Amino acid sequence: MNNKNITIKSVIFDFDGVIADTGRDIVASVQATQRKYNIPELDYETIMSYVGHGAKYLIDCAMKQLSKEDCAEALIWYKDYYKNHPCDKTELYEGFEKVALELSKRGIAMSIVSNKPEPITHLVVEKLGISQYFTKVIGPESVTKMKPDPEGLFMCLEAMDALPQESVMVGDSYTDIQAGKAAGMFTCAILYGYGDKTKLKAENADYSASATNEILNFLN
Repeated sequence: MNNKNITIKSVIFDFDGVIADTGRDIVASVQATQRKYNIPELDYETIMSYVGHGAKYLIDCAMKQLSKEDCAEALIWYKDYYKNHPCDKTELYEGFEKVALELSKRGIAMSIVSNKPEPITHLVVEKLGISQYFTKVIGPESVTKMKPDPEGLFMCLEAMDALPQESVMVGDSYTDIQAGKAAGMFTCAILYGYGDKTKLKAENADYSASATNEILNFLN
């Protein structure tokens, strides 16, 4: 991002591992589902290695012992349980609200595109008290293809009345960076998040951030 004539007008964020530390509630919900279906509980690290590709992928990987039909049923149970326990231990990353406030002060529009179930993302955003910052929140239910497909990003850009070349995709997964590039946006890799760091760095994002306050650096 060396072009000094570029003015950033919008930012699209991934959610888990970028805006909020949601891992403990995700893992607790998966483990509750495993207990419900009499499957040995996996540890935090193993479950989190499945996060980022949607709830179906998460449950399919965490509950491989089940039939396809039982996995589909377990997915419904997991979503319902998580919806009832969305913020038991979830917290905003330190400094994120200051970032959102600063972007808002500069007149920069913000949205969220996540592979997390959309109703749960809306619920967590509300409970964390940050819904006022976001023009749009997009999840798998609103698109035909999840990230790395850029469909959700284009929906947000339209809602924010922003062009791709004046916008940044911020995420902790290689799928976020791939989606941002496919949309023609600048990209910011979040190194403090949940995504596979090796795969993330291999995407060569325009910028990387090791802490929330560094997200603002691409504006300078």
